[in-house]
Amino acid sequence: MPAPAPEEFLLGVNYPWVNYGQDFGRSPWGARGVSTPDTRKAVAEDFERIRTSGVALVRWFLLCDGRSGLAVNNGIPAGPDDLLFADVAAALELAQQFGLQLCFSLLDFLWMQNRGAAASSLPNQNVLKFPAGREALLERVLIPLFGEFRAHPAVYAWEVANEPEWAIREFTPSPEAGIHFADFNAFAREIADAVHENSQARVTLGSARILWVRAWSDLALDFYQAHYYPKTERDQTGDLGAQLRALKPQESLHCPLWLGELPAQDPGTPGYSLEAALDDCKAAGLAGAGVWRWRKPEPGSGDEQYGAVDPEALLIWLTQNGISAV
Repeated sequence: MPAPAPEEFLLGVNYPWVNYGQDFGRSPWGARGVSTPDTRKAVAEDFERIRTSGVALVRWFLLCDGRSGLAVNNGIPAGPDDLLFADVAAALELAQQFGLQLCFSLLDFLWMQNRGAAASSLPNQNVLKFPAGREALLERVLIPLFGEFRAHPAVYAWEVANEPEWAIREFTPSPEAGIHFADFNAFAREIADAVHENSQARVTLGSARILWVRAWSDLALDFYQAHYYPKTERDQTGDLGAQLRALKPQESLHCPLWLGELPAQDPGTPGYSLEAALDDCKAAGLAGAGVWRWRKPEPGSGDEQYGAVDPEALLIWLTQNGISAV
């Protein structure tokens, strides 16, 4: 991802899932992935509206917490299941149809956490918690996935993981944190190397905080990615603009920084506005930002307060900043 010219800014939206952990591959509840008629229709309608809003990039969770997409023998991944590649192909076909590119987030931090009873009914929950499981996932699922879609023009990037710090003991000292930094960092480096060897797409990692983004400096990423939620940053003295000015990303990072999650709204933070946050990102010379989220959050979910994107607001912001729509 080359450093953007001053007038360039890659605006994206988070389309995290239609149904969490069921968009790609067969889940314990059956097939609900992108290649099924109902889901394909819903995605097509959303992608048409996303394109109309001027957005170029869509970030989408792929394997999530491991409940779908895998064929597993004795707790070890044996390969992709019978629907994983078909669902990914359907998503990419729709993206190409509507002039979009996708950033696939491969793994969610929930897959690495110790969730106890909350995940007791879900399959494959221990795959990432021991070396043989991680290596099998890489060799038998991820590398074939990268190769299958090696040169697809709608693949913008493969993202190693979404906010892995919440499952890493050195970042989150709690019983839920299920993996050590050294173990995950080594695995993440293997994934990043595999992307470069088997795909023409970029590779990134979705760090949970600007504060932590430099922890991933040895992964040979093509662009850094950090997320920003005011609630998470209450231990910091500065707002988004202040944090970005302190980081000095164009000086301190070896490649561009894309702010992969910004809340569409935050009623709990007086004075927060998406437009001002996007202004801060652009002023700091970031490569762009992704708004959380496109589809309306599920009632009672942890991100319900952040609402959904206002497409018209995105188009207005792009126009006011002289950034070409898709």
